[in-house]
Amino acid sequence: MMEKGISGSDIARMAGVHRTAVYHVISGRARSQRIQRIIARELGVPYESLWAR
Repeated sequence: MMEKGISGSDIARMAGVHRTAVYHVISGRARSQRIQRIIARELGVPYESLWAR
């Protein structure tokens, strides 16, 4: 995300959630497919490449 200039706060604003929710998803402490998809979209990578099932 840093390489793309996108912060967790940016993702949180897009998702309408608090930034800690985004960090919990990134760290694996929580799971939100909606937040995961937003992160993948903003990074320009397929969802599956970040969160393989």
